[in-house]
Order: sequence, then structure tokens, then C-alpha cells
Amino acid sequence: MSDTATNTAPNAPRIAILGGGVMGGTIITALRVAGWPADKIVVADRGSVRAAALQEAHGIDATQEIAPAVDGADIVVIAVKPQQAGDIMGEIADNLRDGALVITVAAGLSSGYYEQRLPEGTPVVRAMPNTPSIVARGVTGIAAGKHADQAHLDLVAGMLSATGMVVGIEESQMDALSSVSGSGPAYFYAMVEALTEAGVAQGLDRDLAVALATQTFIGAAHLLQETGDEPQELRRRVSSPKGITIAALEAMENAGLQGVVAAGANAAVARSRALGVELSQD
Repeated sequence: MSDTATNTAPNAPRIAILGGGVMGGTIITALRVAGWPADKIVVADRGSVRAAALQEAHGIDATQEIAPAVDGADIVVIAVKPQQAGDIMGEIADNLRDGALVITVAAGLSSGYYEQRLPEGTPVVRAMPNTPSIVARGVTGIAAGKHADQAHLDLVAGMLSATGMVVGIEESQMDALSSVSGSGPAYFYAMVEALTEAGVAQGLDRDLAVALATQTFIGAAHLLQETGDEPQELRRRVSSPKGITIAALEAMENAGLQGVVAAGANAAVARSRALGVELSQD
């Protein structure tokens, strides 16, 4: 399977997306943006409303039946909650064709979890997208299981390229990536909330405070990305000696800013690992 094949209708691999929620829908959108033919995509979701909406939006096939959807599929994307993944694999194992690639976007579950429940030798690639993928500004980490190779990773990267940045990592790094980019958007929203409340406390209108905080973070992120400068250097340029910014940063550091962020990331990693252990015992 090559990148060229994904954009050539007669040769494009057939894809079954199991789960029509946010991530399933995002992946379907990315595939269509990348030129994947609609007649080579099927979404299976027991929620008839979601399946029908995706069918109408993208012109793809849709069904509420999970197992039949994977018949003849070259690629199967498991886009359900981690707690549902085991049951889904039990349903599809007998329908999965030899050599079909399985991609999972469920958090916490190792490739080995899937490999143990699917036919021997099934290639599995884990993908961890974050929610900004919905607006093509996301980050997705991908990692190969025991039976997946570089060609599989290249194929997945091409499939997901329309969602934003795609980075290949070792599977042992997946929990760490999840704690930074997977959960990171929530940290950002929490910071916007906190800065908004600070602005309101200083007399700003709430709507204005939200707009100021949001645009300031967006602008700062673009500046960091486009200049390629280190964040420490950009922070230094804003922080004049004895100025208001340095006073604010010193107060934040004294309040334990770095420790708070590290504690959050550590908790995310711990929970991801615990979730994998809990579900592996099912």
C-alpha cells in the first residue's frame, strides 16, 4: 500500500471505520480531504443518527452492523472508547481478512492488547490524535505494533496528514505523548479560564477577557512556531528587567507553575497506564 494508492480510486484500500464519534468522524474527514474515494470508506456505528449524518456529509457507506463492515476491508480503524475495544475485537476477529491493517485511536491500550485478540500476525498501529485534529490543527502520534512495519506507518501518516502534525514514536512513548498533546488542549483551556478570571478580577468584561486570552495564546503559539525560536528566548524578549511581565512570571514560579504542570502530566501518564492494566484484565 503506497501513498499513491490512497489517491487512486481503483487501487485505494478499502477502509472500515468502527465508531462514528468525534475521532471516527475526524478521520473520515481527513481521508476525504486527502482524496480517498467515498466508495472505499464505510463507517459502522450502532448509533443510527451518527452513521446517517456521516453518510450524508461524506457520501460514504454507513451501517449499524460492526462485523459485516470489516468484510474485505484492507484497513480497519477502531475508533471507539477503550472500554468498548475488547468487545469490538471479539465481533470482528472472524471477519478480518489476512493482512488487514488495524489502527486504533483508543487511549491506554497497547498494541499487544489488540494482537492477543486478533488473528495471529495482524499488523496493528496505535494512533493518538488530539481534539484540534477536528479543525486540521492537531497532533497525532503513531506507533507500530509487533507485526507492523514502516510501510504501515507511512500509510497511516498519509491517511491522517489532513488532521495536522503526525509524528512517529516508539510505543513506549505513547503515554508521555498523550500527557502532552493528547491532554494538552484541556490544559490550554484551563489556562484560558484562569487568565480570564484574572482579567475579570481586574475589571475587564468577561467576554473581552476571554477574547483577549484566546487571541493572545493563539498569537504566541504562531510566533513560536513560525520563528522557530526557543520558548525561553521568546519569553525573555517579553520580560523586560523590573517590568510587569517579569513580575508576573516570578509570582507564577513562586506559586509553583512548573510543578503544577509536571504534576498534571505525571497524573495523566499514571492514569493512562492504569487504564491499560484495568482493561487488559477484562
